[in-house]
Amino acid sequence: MQNLDDRALPDLLDSKLLRSSCGQIHFEPGAVLRRKGHHYRDMYLITHGSVEVDRGNDRGATKRVSSGAGSPIGEIAFLRGSAASATVTATTPTDALVIDDPTLACLEREEPAAAARLLRRLAEIAEERASDNLVSTLSAGAHGSRQAIDVYLCRNKEMLESAQRLRYQVYCEELGRRSPYADHERKIIADHLDETARTFIAVEAGETIGTLRGNLPFEGSLGILEELYGMTKSAHHPHATSICSKFIVKKAKRGGRVSIELISAIVNYGAQHRIRECYIDCVPALLPYYRAIGFRISAPKFFHRENGPSYPMVIDLGRHGKRLSRGIGVRDYLGLIVRAKVMALIDRIRGRE
Repeated sequence: MQNLDDRALPDLLDSKLLRSSCGQIHFEPGAVLRRKGHHYRDMYLITHGSVEVDRGNDRGATKRVSSGAGSPIGEIAFLRGSAASATVTATTPTDALVIDDPTLACLEREEPAAAARLLRRLAEIAEERASDNLVSTLSAGAHGSRQAIDVYLCRNKEMLESAQRLRYQVYCEELGRRSPYADHERKIIADHLDETARTFIAVEAGETIGTLRGNLPFEGSLGILEELYGMTKSAHHPHATSICSKFIVKKAKRGGRVSIELISAIVNYGAQHRIRECYIDCVPALLPYYRAIGFRISAPKFFHRENGPSYPMVIDLGRHGKRLSRGIGVRDYLGLIVRAKVMALIDRIRGRE
């Protein structure tokens, strides 16, 4: 096992402002700080203890040990919005500072020199670790011919705007729909839910090809959507419910795995926040496919201002979350298509009865 102390940031622990503005968290031995494949909106800076980093690649687990004050955990995902590249587990009683966007904003205002030092060093560390991950990935899958699709949690204005542009391209330009939220000059679709949302994007060869947005009601009101989707009748609402919207995939990529990759990412994120139910809207033509995934109709059909007549649907993450969080392979995907077609056939037969 390789020790990672050379990548620590012990000097930043001298910042009284950083310590006072950060949340603090404690982990007992065996506790998981990060789980590979999940998305996070913060990072940790270890103040005491040690952790084991397990990448678990296809050629066998590559493990490293990071110990001593100042070791950053989760900085790549925090900076870039990518999924965690490793599972990190405490090996001793471990304490850490929690660094998130409000913490950075406070540090930039009050101690700009310390903030600059932190960001520069994090960029260096992220580049080093990302390079290690790239070598590992190429070694494990150098013979694969399928173009990689990466799912990111939007971490800055540019990433979010790439999602908003794709919404416009699909809704307004491809489908010819009228959206009350469209900015025709900038060619984006944006609304107030973007302010508190977790917006995911699927990227292939540097191009945004899909996006899906999730909102947690306990972080901000969803307005009329809570009533339209039947959320207010749920025993889990508002502390364990979420809503997905703006589910868009580029035309050339539909029918592939992009949709499932996005669903998998947002289900994983929901699991981190103990979400039990996820709501979404569905046009009638796609009902069999959503039902095949595990969704059920949650309230009467309503007129969606962008999609037209739509069914609100809900999925029980306690029942289906584990399966969806893993994504699916080719065989699973074909099975999903077959189930959807069978359901569509049954619906047509029932409609003629």
